[in-house]
Amino acid sequence: MKIAILGGTGDIGEGLALRLAQKHQVIIGSRDEEKSREAAKNYNERLVSRGLKDEILGMSNQDAAKDAEAVILAVKYQYAIQTLQSVIDVLDNQVLISPIVPMSKTKLCAYTPPETGSASKQICSVLSPDIKLVSTFHTLPAARLSDLDDPLGFDVIVCADDEDAKKVVMGLVEDLGDVRALDGGGIEESRLIEALTPLLVNLAIRNKLKNLSIKFV
Repeated sequence: MKIAILGGTGDIGEGLALRLAQKHQVIIGSRDEEKSREAAKNYNERLVSRGLKDEILGMSNQDAAKDAEAVILAVKYQYAIQTLQSVIDVLDNQVLISPIVPMSKTKLCAYTPPETGSASKQICSVLSPDIKLVSTFHTLPAARLSDLDDPLGFDVIVCADDEDAKKVVMGLVEDLGDVRALDGGGIEESRLIEALTPLLVNLAIRNKLKNLSIKFV
């Protein structure tokens, strides 16, 4: 599968690119095309040093999204709609994946959803019906994801209204490593999953822990 990661030069984008590139064609996008090319070169060098596939490409967000079968919106909440609108004219029947979490942080984090109830619902409001939104990856700890020696070993919840798109993305989740994809329901349920991220951050802060994720037993 050809996967575009918009914001692929950021923390979560880095880990997703490094891991998904072993089974898929990965293109990382950025508003700054040169930045994405430099990041792709860096990622490929890291993969080569481990004897792994090194076919990650760097492009502008629009070029990355144009021909991809799945597009991951790996940007901060405040840039999500702006980034989406910059590529909306080239999206055509793709699966759009959102790990977006609206939250604020002082000493601790708070989930701060928009009036629509969740970031996923807000994103849905600007999409055409042919774009299938899948909400997932919210609880992935970026530092562990980008450490290819880490087996991971946790669960990731996937929410979508389109069942076929959900199955595709659940497969991508499990391509990351020792990760179990769990069906979390439709986009309406995404608000429950998004809210787990500030919870994990707060638990880490209060208990002096790092890189928490979830595992259901």
